[in-house]
Amino acid sequence: MRTYEALYIVSPELADDAIQTVAQEVEGLVTKNGGTIVRSEIWGKRKLAYLVKKQTEGCYVLLRFTAEPDFIARMTTSFRLSETIIRFLITHFDEHTLRLEADQQHRKEEELRASAAKGREDGDDEDDMDDDYAPSHSRRGHRDRDRDRDRDSDY
Repeated sequence: MRTYEALYIVSPELADDAIQTVAQEVEGLVTKNGGTIVRSEIWGKRKLAYLVKKQTEGCYVLLRFTAEPDFIARMTTSFRLSETIIRFLITHFDEHTLRLEADQQHRKEEELRASAAKGREDGDDEDDMDDDYAPSHSRRGHRDRDRDRDRDSDY
């Protein structure tokens, strides 16, 4: 089994319920052929960079799944025959890319945990603020104030 990601664009003329139905049909196609769904996201309607089948907008759907390599030809044929899917791209993720992605996600989670722990440590002491605290606009240098004054006088 290999990991794939399919990004497809559904016609914007469909209602939200119909878009959900198309996404469920694609997921069903994957599972009926022995694949498993890892993640499915509907990104919503977005403007296209250029006309695609006379459309300027489309509803983007991202699907990450695992499947056998021979299934991709069937999925491609299904996408091409579908009148509701106006463009698609299917990519294969090799082991190295998946490992890098997992490492990146792990680092991100560690950073969030560390910042949350630091926030809890900093939040325990309420008297941390200095008495001589001054708002940021009063700490600006005189050059910035002069420049702002010159801008205001131009109008």
